Amino acid sequence: MMPQGNASEPGNEQAGSMYGGYEGEQEYAPQHESPYSAQFFREGPGVKVSSPIRDNTNMFRLLVFIIAMVTLLAFVIVCLVVVGGTGGWISFCAASLAILTIASTFISAKKEGEK
Repeated sequence: MMPQGNASEPGNEQAGSMYGGYEGEQEYAPQHESPYSAQFFREGPGVKVSSPIRDNTNMFRLLVFIIAMVTLLAFVIVCLVVVGGTGGWISFCAASLAILTIASTFISAKKEGEK
């Protein structure tokens, strides 16, 4: 059990009032804002600032579309004009289906890390 005494005795006073409390490391506390602030040290001296990487996805999709259209035009000339007839139409339909499949695969392909 603790011995009972007066409230004015030093034994019952809080440590803060007796010793002045915890003052912390005030001698090391910054007195004013310096160029070497906490933000500088948080970011680190080796952090490089660079422009963001450009996203060329739309340009890639436009290029695939243009290549598909040029290829279709080439197959129109070869299959319908040079070959002609029913065989030419069947060849043109097969080539068009192949171009559609390839182009749509490339156009809808997602970048790595994209949801």
